[in-house]
Amino acid sequence: MQQFSSPDHYASRRPSFFANTLFLIGIMVLYPIAGALLFSLVDGGLQPSSALLHPERSMLPLLRMIQSVGQILVLALPVLLLAGWHTGKKNPFSPESLAFLGIRRSIDFGAVAFAVSGIFLLQPLLYTVTALQDLYLWPSFGTAGAEVIRQRDVMESFIKELALVRTVPEFLSVAFVLAFTPAVCEELFFRGYIQQNYSCSMSAGGAVFLTGFVFAFFHLSAANFLPLALLGCYIGYIYSKTGNIGVAIVVHLTNNLAALLLLLFAEDGDSVMIFHPESLVNTPWWWFVVAGSLFLFVMVILRFSAALSSRAEFL
Repeated sequence: MQQFSSPDHYASRRPSFFANTLFLIGIMVLYPIAGALLFSLVDGGLQPSSALLHPERSMLPLLRMIQSVGQILVLALPVLLLAGWHTGKKNPFSPESLAFLGIRRSIDFGAVAFAVSGIFLLQPLLYTVTALQDLYLWPSFGTAGAEVIRQRDVMESFIKELALVRTVPEFLSVAFVLAFTPAVCEELFFRGYIQQNYSCSMSAGGAVFLTGFVFAFFHLSAANFLPLALLGCYIGYIYSKTGNIGVAIVVHLTNNLAALLLLLFAEDGDSVMIFHPESLVNTPWWWFVVAGSLFLFVMVILRFSAALSSRAEFL
């Protein structure tokens, strides 16, 4: 995979493959532990897990705050501190530390437009993958497959509870927690630190695929693993091409906002296909949608790469 971003001036300061992987494993172990500790603060830790999965409305603001704080403390803060350590700057927000994580002052809005278009065109494929898994893969595993689907439904129910809004300020709060915070924190961690460090130990393509699959594993959802891996690889590809974490964040944010808006505005009668996409694969017109979106997706990616290649020639 060819890269059109500027050379990595900090390659010699990046951790080895082993050190990068060790840090990754440590964070992935720490994240659920930190989440459990933060959730234990709710009402002094007296709430049973079933109550947290179906919280009272009065608890929602606190749960949303815990969700955001957990990602900031466990994902974003460590990589900011490590970036400062690697660059030798005490200030984690110094220009050198930010550049280490791929944070640039300017964004190529043409690249953003192509990248965002790609994330929308990828959605029919992701829905189809989920549908085919639900129809054929998980039933073949018997009770184990049924448990995979049950766990996904429990988590989706919890997310719907967190996304429950009645006012504009509450919507902004939910968008910050479920869309903006994960987009920023996860991109800083997975693409800005993990993928960029891996790219110094292997090919850029290998770093994209490895980080994409780790990104999917991080979400601890077997039912959504493959769609999340495809999504992670796409965002990783975008970052590999641009070298700008801002573009990856915008793409991730767009995906999260689209999912949130579908969750909020789908009427009960229309939500069957949205939340149970297996109903789509039995309709012939859906396959024309998938084929058409994939064709347009390839065209967008080709234009995206060509535009960045032309720009690189003038740098």
